[in-house]
Amino acid sequence: MVSSEIVDALRRCELFSSVDQEDVERIATLCRVEDYNAGDTVIAQGEFGRRIYLIAEGQVALMRSVTLGERQGSMTIDLLGKGRGLGWSSMLCDPCSASASAVCQKQTTIVSLSGDELREMLETRPEVGYKVMDRLAQILGNRLRAAYGAMDTFR
Repeated sequence: MVSSEIVDALRRCELFSSVDQEDVERIATLCRVEDYNAGDTVIAQGEFGRRIYLIAEGQVALMRSVTLGERQGSMTIDLLGKGRGLGWSSMLCDPCSASASAVCQKQTTIVSLSGDELREMLETRPEVGYKVMDRLAQILGNRLRAAYGAMDTFR
C-alpha cells in the first residue's frame, strides 16, 4: 500500500494532472519521499540525473550558472513550489545532465521517482504515456520561456 502523502502529491503535480486515480496509484508505487533543508541542493547543474523530483511542500529555485566572455554569474530561472517538478530529462534520456541547479529556499518535501521506471511504466500504458508526455511538452515549453526571460535580465 502506498502512502496517501505520495498519492496526494502526485494528484497535485502538474505532470500528472490529466492522469486518472488508478494510474496515479500505479505511479505512486515507484515513489519515495525525501526531505530537504533550506539551502540544500536537490540536483546540481551538470550532474547526471536519474530521478524526477516533485515538490510536495516547500520551494525550490532553479539556478543557472553562466559565463559571458570573462564574466561569470548565476541567475534564478524560476521559483518552483507545491505541485511543480524538476529533473524531467531523466525520463527522456539516460543519462542527461541537469541544465540548472535546484536549490531549496526553505524546508522542502519532495516525492521522487526513477525516470527510467516511469518511462517503462508509461510504455506499457501508451494512453497514459501520451497524457504525461503532452503535459511534459507544455511544462518544458513554459520553462524554456522562463529561462529566456531570465537571460534577458543578465547584462
